[in-house]
Amino acid sequence: MRAPKQSNSPERGDRPAGQTAAKLAPPRMATPARADRITVEELLKLAKDGRLRVPSFQRALRWDADDKWKLLDSMERGYPIGTLLLWKRAASNEDIGSPLPRGPAPPGQGDVYLVVDGQQRITTLWEALALEPEAGQPTIVFDMASETFVVRALKKIERGPVARMVDAASPPALPMHMALDAVTLSEWVPSALPREAKLRYYEVGKRLREYLVPIYVVEGDDIEILRHVFDRTNSTGKSLTRDEVFDALVGSRIGSNGERGLGLVHDQLRDLSFGSIDRSTILKAFEAIRGEKIGKLDPRGLDPRAAENDLLGTARALRKTVTFLQSIGVPHVAALPYELPLVVLARLFHLYQSPDDKSLVLLKRWFWRGAVAGRHGGASSSLQQHVDDVWENDEHGSVKRLLDRTGDPQKPALGTIARDEVSVASARGKVILCALFSHAPRNLLSGDKLVPDELFGDGTHEVMLRIVRPRVSELGSTIGNRLLHPSVDVAPSRLVRECNDEGALASHGIDRASQRALRQGGQSDVETFLNRRAEVLKEWIVQFVDARAEWERPDTPPVKALVQRKKAS
Repeated sequence: MRAPKQSNSPERGDRPAGQTAAKLAPPRMATPARADRITVEELLKLAKDGRLRVPSFQRALRWDADDKWKLLDSMERGYPIGTLLLWKRAASNEDIGSPLPRGPAPPGQGDVYLVVDGQQRITTLWEALALEPEAGQPTIVFDMASETFVVRALKKIERGPVARMVDAASPPALPMHMALDAVTLSEWVPSALPREAKLRYYEVGKRLREYLVPIYVVEGDDIEILRHVFDRTNSTGKSLTRDEVFDALVGSRIGSNGERGLGLVHDQLRDLSFGSIDRSTILKAFEAIRGEKIGKLDPRGLDPRAAENDLLGTARALRKTVTFLQSIGVPHVAALPYELPLVVLARLFHLYQSPDDKSLVLLKRWFWRGAVAGRHGGASSSLQQHVDDVWENDEHGSVKRLLDRTGDPQKPALGTIARDEVSVASARGKVILCALFSHAPRNLLSGDKLVPDELFGDGTHEVMLRIVRPRVSELGSTIGNRLLHPSVDVAPSRLVRECNDEGALASHGIDRASQRALRQGGQSDVETFLNRRAEVLKEWIVQFVDARAEWERPDTPPVKALVQRKKAS
């Protein structure tokens, strides 16, 4: 079928009189949405002309490689892939969204189509079929031998006919960017292949190019209608997350320096090198400083100006929170044992921008006691209880209530921590990360101190390297066999054995005697290495926690708080 016809947009529908902005009935479209069908080739022609755009309130892309190849596989097999929803408006309008990844600028006239529903599918088709992949980067290909779509990195990008000999029994995989244009595909297909094999390439390309995608097209200039359509379209099926709904309905109206909505908070914190706080956590902090019930905020009733003010307030409060956490030994959000303190401290630092020194000491104890004892995890009700403990005009009472929730300050038994199997993803594993990082670990190749944002930038799953294979020793799964270090081309065991920088080794709890034992490499020598290092790291962890939790120190409030209480009584 033909691509959607271009026409002038109708006038916006009338709104009911006498209603406030928060309670307006949904506006009515002057022209109802129309159903149509469009081929993939025609759809991507719109994208190549810059007429297919992504509105500012769209959620971030979340599909992984499996989602992408399965989409093409469904199309090649003739399966339905769902309906797209496009919003047509004049290209001259101010709000025409953003291009697809590596997409062209918008045209100067005519119509453009904003993707209301189907962004993931359209982006996948655009990247797989319309863009030439970069050498070495993962791309989708059709493997002729197995008759399946797979994701692999192409070492060489073929731009013309395949210029090498081919074996009919193992024909080359078809890169998807060769399939969109029939002429390009026919030039690419190896001439040495038998006719039946060539036809299979042509068939794959034809089925993808001519696949008919059902679409709905809505028209108009009223952006409020678009928001309502977006909201209702995504209220069924795979639901948006709360932060995505917030940004779609409210955050998309709030922008500065190219950032919108919850992204504004990220922008305000970027220079702290603490990493990206999860957007859902930022939204919880936003609710906390507003005094809302966590998880119950309905963004539809928010005034954008008030929301912007509170969002900037959330950024300021989280900035103070991050600075505080860094000062007490948390180098990066990836090493944060629990989410709860971020939200609770954001509310506290919003209400009390300059807490007195004793309050900060008590908050440090609250954080580390709760982290070690597991008091900051659990159900969402626990988070709400902690948030409710922070009252206005009662700084010291708020801190005391929080500290009381950690229970009696009883020192936990950490003596076996170096002998226990460690999971870096667990809260205890995050405590260990913080303790190890407090010793300023250095790169064993360069000798440079490790930088938190560089080390933890991709999470924690690859920062605790196994030095020897776990099955070599009973201590193979313990902290003694883990090296807090970025991945390098050298095996971790070799990295330790060949390092001649005693200071760098010492920053990882490895002395010369331990290194010699590892170099000798016998079973008993490896045991010696793991035992010696486990004992060193155990002491590091225990001392780190004890110095911050201060189990035996009295938790008395500052003198001025006692004076205030006496006056009040």
